[in-house]
Amino acid sequence: MVTIGEAFVPVEGVIFTTSEVKLKIGNDVVPSRGSLYLTERACIWSCEERNSSISIPWPRVGVQAISSEPDEGVFVMLDINLVWPGFYQGQPENNGNAHPEDEEGENDEGHESDASEAAMTEMWFQPGNAQTVSDIYQAMRACQSLNPGSDVSEDDYMEAEVDELDEVGEMRNLQLDDEDKFADAEE
Repeated sequence: MVTIGEAFVPVEGVIFTTSEVKLKIGNDVVPSRGSLYLTERACIWSCEERNSSISIPWPRVGVQAISSEPDEGVFVMLDINLVWPGFYQGQPENNGNAHPEDEEGENDEGHESDASEAAMTEMWFQPGNAQTVSDIYQAMRACQSLNPGSDVSEDDYMEAEVDELDEVGEMRNLQLDDEDKFADAEE
């Protein structure tokens, strides 16, 4: 769960910290800079000037990347529609369309609907020093690796396939020459 509250400095599991970080959420920029804390469990931005903070658990971070737009920083996409009173109001459901059922043919087969897109929030962490961007990104990757459910990699898919094979291991040793096993089978 994303936690919004008063400004604080985490003490447990801190992997990386930097100050003077501008936060942009969607199209809104928080007017004051804050400190970014990357911990083993969460990404935390805290602003003492506004006495506010946001703590985002790693499983909520779906994507992260180095971005040069709008400014040099780290882009993250959350898998929720964030609402932070006084800072960010979130995206309206159905992208502002009050009657999504009126749209015919909008949802191509195999594509997700606008409702699922509304459940995402784009954020940018923009440090005062552009040389820090790579450090933030590397630390985020390290933190996500400590939370395996938050970042699905190709290795995860390979592990799943191996696990499934272990479960059906008995079937690999099935012998078709035993007529009694298949006596009631239709040809």
